[in-house]
Amino acid sequence: MPAHRVSMELRMQALQISHVTGRRIALTAALLLLPALLFLALFFVWPVLGVLADSLSNEAGLFKQYSQFFASQTYLLILARTIGSALLVTLLCALVGYPYAYLMSRSRGPRLQILTGIVLISFFTSVMVRSFAWIILLQRNGIIDKLAQAVGFDSLVLRGTSLGVVIAMVQIMLPFMIFPLYSAMVGIDDRLERASASLGANRWTTFWRIYFPLSLPGVVAGCVIVFVTSLGFYIIPGLVGSPSSQLLSHLIYSLINTVLDIPMASTASVVMLALALAVVLPIMWRFDVSGNVVARFSAVDGQAPRQALPLRIWSWLVAALLLLPALVVIPISVPENRSFVFPPTGFSLKWYANFFSNAEWWGSFLNSLRVAIMVTLAATILSVFAALALRKVSARTRTVVRALILTPRIVPGIIIAIAVYGQFMAWRLSGSAIGFVIAHTIMALPFAFIPIAATVEQFDKRFEDASASLGASKITTFFRVMLPLIRTGLLTGALFSFVISFDEVIVSLFISGPTLRTLPVQMYRSIASDIDPTIAAASTMLLLVTACLVVASMVFSNRKAR
Repeated sequence: MPAHRVSMELRMQALQISHVTGRRIALTAALLLLPALLFLALFFVWPVLGVLADSLSNEAGLFKQYSQFFASQTYLLILARTIGSALLVTLLCALVGYPYAYLMSRSRGPRLQILTGIVLISFFTSVMVRSFAWIILLQRNGIIDKLAQAVGFDSLVLRGTSLGVVIAMVQIMLPFMIFPLYSAMVGIDDRLERASASLGANRWTTFWRIYFPLSLPGVVAGCVIVFVTSLGFYIIPGLVGSPSSQLLSHLIYSLINTVLDIPMASTASVVMLALALAVVLPIMWRFDVSGNVVARFSAVDGQAPRQALPLRIWSWLVAALLLLPALVVIPISVPENRSFVFPPTGFSLKWYANFFSNAEWWGSFLNSLRVAIMVTLAATILSVFAALALRKVSARTRTVVRALILTPRIVPGIIIAIAVYGQFMAWRLSGSAIGFVIAHTIMALPFAFIPIAATVEQFDKRFEDASASLGASKITTFFRVMLPLIRTGLLTGALFSFVISFDEVIVSLFISGPTLRTLPVQMYRSIASDIDPTIAAASTMLLLVTACLVVASMVFSNRKAR
C-alpha cells in the first residue's frame, strides 16, 4: 500500500477518534450541568417568569398595572427613595471600605488574619442579630441616644429615620464591598508603586494613575453587589425604619400581606428587577461582578511595609463598626426584667433557659438546622457537578453557564421571595420542609459555586492523566485524587451554603407556615411584636458559634498552608 494512503487512513482514524472523544466530552459536560441548570430553570427562572406574567394580567390592558404604578405619586416617591438610598449606601460602603481593603491587601501575618477575621465574623453573623443590635443602638434611650445626652445633646433617636436605616445598611453591606475590593487589590504588584515613586510621582499621583485603575474591577463588583442587594433589602428598612420612609421592598411585602394585591406587587417587583438588570448587564460585559466572597484565611508570608497612621486609625474604626454593634446583644441577653434597656438591670440566665425550653424557639432552631444541612448537601453537590462540567466546555460556554448559576445573586432577594411564594402556593410547597430546602438552595447555590468552581479550575489535569495511566477509573480518580485536593474549596462552599440557609429571612418569611418556622423568622416576629430578651440570648449564641466557625476556619487554613 502506498505510503500516502497509509498516512491518509491514519489521519482519518485520528479525526474519527477525536470526533468521538469530543462528542463524549460534550455529553459528559451536558450531563454534569443538567442538575444545576434544571434546578434553576424549574425553581428560579419559571417562578420569576410567573411574576412577570402576574404583572401583565389585567383585563383593562396588558400594561395597565405599569401605567397605574408610574401614575401614582406615592409609588414614584418610594421608587426614588429606594434608588437614592441604594446609591447612598453603595457610595458610603465604597468610601468606608476601600481604605480597609487596601490595608488588608498590604498586611501580612497576624495583622492580616485579624483584619480578615473581623470582616468574616461580620459577614457570617446573622443579619437578624445585627438588625436587633441596631435597634438597641438607635432606639430611644438606646446607646447612641444616651451618649448624645452625655455630651450635651437633648436627644438623638435614629430609629424610624432614613439616616438610621442608611447607617445600619452600610454596616451590614460593608463585607460585600470589602471582599471584592480585597480580591482585586491583593493581585496588584507592590513593585508598581515603588517604580512609580522612583520616577518621581508622589503618592496621590501613584494612587490615581496606577493603583486605582488596577483596583477598579473590585470597586465595580463591590458597588454592583451592594447596590443590587440594597435595592431589595427588606429587614433593616422594616425593623429600623418607619412607614413614612418605607422602600420598594417594604411596599412589595405590604401589597402581598396586607392589601393582597399580587398583580401590583408583581409589577413593583418587575420594576425593581428591570432596574437591577439595567445596572448589572452593561457592567457584566466588561467586569466580573461575581464578587468573590472567599477571603484569604491563612496568613501571607513576608514583611509588610508600614502604612500611614491615618490609614491604620481609619481601618480600626471600620473594624469597630463591623464588630461592635453585634457585641451589644451580649449584655442585653442577661437582664433580670423583660426589657431591652442598656445597660441591663440585674443579671439572669433565664432567657437562655427559655430558649432551650420554649417550643417555639427551640423548635425553630432545629428547623433551621435541618433545613441548612439539607441545603448544604444540595448546593454543594450541584456546585461540584457544575464545576466539573466547566472544565470540559469552551471559554464562551463557561462564561454563559457561570453567569446563569450566579444569576440568583444579582436578583434582589425580595423578587426571589415573591416569585417562589406565588409558585410554591400553586405547588403546595409553602410551609413545607422541601419548600424551604428548595428556596434556600436557590439563594445558597451561587455562594457555594464560587469557591468550589475556583478550586476545581485550579486543579492540575495531569493528576487525572497520571491516575488514568495507572489504571484507575474516573470515579476512583475523583474520590482518591481530586476530592482530597479540592477539599478546601469544597468545605468553604459548604460553609457558605450552611450560613446563607441558616440566616435566610425574607424568603422564609414568605413561605413559612404555622407548623414550620425557622429561627430567623422567629427572631423577626419576636422583634416586630414583643419585648422578649430570649432573642438576645439566641443572638449571643449565634454570634459565639459564628466566631468559633471563623476561628476554626482560619486555624485549619494556617495548618494546611504550613
